[in-house]
Amino acid sequence: MSEATRRSMRHDVIAQAILHVAGEAPMAATLCNISRHGMVIDSLASLSSHSDIRIELIEGQLLPARLIWREGFKAGLELVEPLRANDYWPLLVALATDDASASDAC
Repeated sequence: MSEATRRSMRHDVIAQAILHVAGEAPMAATLCNISRHGMVIDSLASLSSHSDIRIELIEGQLLPARLIWREGFKAGLELVEPLRANDYWPLLVALATDDASASDAC
């Protein structure tokens, strides 16, 4: 997707997340950037366009997502329901305070 066709502004972050894919054990993921409509992650998880994906950015909050693209260990996910502005800004603040030890991933 080109910059001109993006639906919302991306914010670069380095934060830990948990990827839940139906039929598989939860896996660690590093969040590289996020917008109200999606995100880029770095993960060893096996994903396909048919995967039932939920991403946990904040403990206990699972966001349904779909795979848009994959290149190596990086993947672009689109959120099934965009984040509301009232939820998005507090999430960015919470992610900014995350102790992300895998900053080399992104």
